[in-house]
Amino acid sequence: MNIRLLTKEDADIYWELRLRALRDHPESFVLSYEEECEKEVSDIRKQFPTFEDEFIMGGFLDDKLVGIVGYKKQKPLKVQHKGDIWGMYVAPEARGMGLGKSLLKAVIEQASKSTELLQIYLVVAANNQGAKALYTALGFNSYGFEKQALHVEDKFIDEEHMVLYM
Repeated sequence: MNIRLLTKEDADIYWELRLRALRDHPESFVLSYEEECEKEVSDIRKQFPTFEDEFIMGGFLDDKLVGIVGYKKQKPLKVQHKGDIWGMYVAPEARGMGLGKSLLKAVIEQASKSTELLQIYLVVAANNQGAKALYTALGFNSYGFEKQALHVEDKFIDEEHMVLYM
């Protein structure tokens, strides 16, 4: 297993895995496959985060990208002590190997380089027990519950909001 920051040069492989995540697990993401698949990889490459306060971490197995997670520090002056984890996904063929945990640890470590960071937030589908167990094991605590947060294929998905205090 190899974990590293993704760069603009990784846009193609990132976008392929991101679209797979959106297609195969629509209940886990706010954005839909239908919305996102219209975008061109060249546009993704142009917008790819490359800053210290915004990045995407990738997990590789046998040189194949099989896990991704994004991070973005909040920008307004009064909330610059907060950051958000988004887009967490580990492909089924790489689950159960500790890749998700390694990815999250790497994101937290990278984000912690910002001296003012005090809190990291994430949102998870309330019925996703595996993900919630992982987040809890890394110190995240639930602070809110949003009923009917997403509407996917004629079903409503509840979401749990979690925070890690640094």
